[in-house]
Amino acid sequence: MKAFLDHPTDPGNAPELAALAGARRDLYRFLSAAFLAEPSADFLANLRDDSFIAALAEWFSPAVAEDFQRAAEASDAGTFAESARLEFTNLFLVPGGQHIAPYESVFRDTREIDGREVSGLLMGQSAIDVQQWYRLAALEISGDFKELPDHIGLEFHYLAYLCEKEREFDDAGDLAKLTRAREMQRDFLKAHVLSWLADLAGKIRAKALLPLYPAIANLAVEFCLHELATLESVVGPACGKSLPAYLD
Repeated sequence: MKAFLDHPTDPGNAPELAALAGARRDLYRFLSAAFLAEPSADFLANLRDDSFIAALAEWFSPAVAEDFQRAAEASDAGTFAESARLEFTNLFLVPGGQHIAPYESVFRDTREIDGREVSGLLMGQSAIDVQQWYRLAALEISGDFKELPDHIGLEFHYLAYLCEKEREFDDAGDLAKLTRAREMQRDFLKAHVLSWLADLAGKIRAKALLPLYPAIANLAVEFCLHELATLESVVGPACGKSLPAYLD
């Protein structure tokens, strides 16, 4: 993550985009881990790194930096680690007053049940469609992974995987596959991640008691918007289709 903050990409700069594929991958991995597992001691310790906060202030909006500054200040409390783990559980795992289902289908899809259009259900069309994207990229999900395919953490994991493939294709000098990896990132961001991420972030801001997860959610929105703008400037406008439109 820090590598990206030290040297963020400029829209339209294809060589720089390739050079930072690994750093962009790591930021997606950071976001994926933040939504898939409770915060570790090392994760929370990074909040108190002054250089991390300074880099956020330089490359992201004041709101993002201020959110992480508040999280860093809160993390000084002796009970913060326990509170942060509890908040993760209450927000994303256990149904209750704080719970938010971090699945694209819940936010976007509707189904007709007994003549009524019902929203907020799991495993809708979005979940089915994102599996096609994963298969197209030959991304294998471990059998030990129990989350549904449209969990936001898994969608970020997919983008991290594509960044890694982008780096491999650039190293190999395979321009066709490099371009396709970028097109897939661009179109998946447009059709899936950014179609519901802002709404998820809004729910997190409304229900979180600590500043940690609002900070992460706001960072995710800004980074993904930046990524989409950069990729569109390099490989053209996104198609926005829910299913991949590529031929083998």
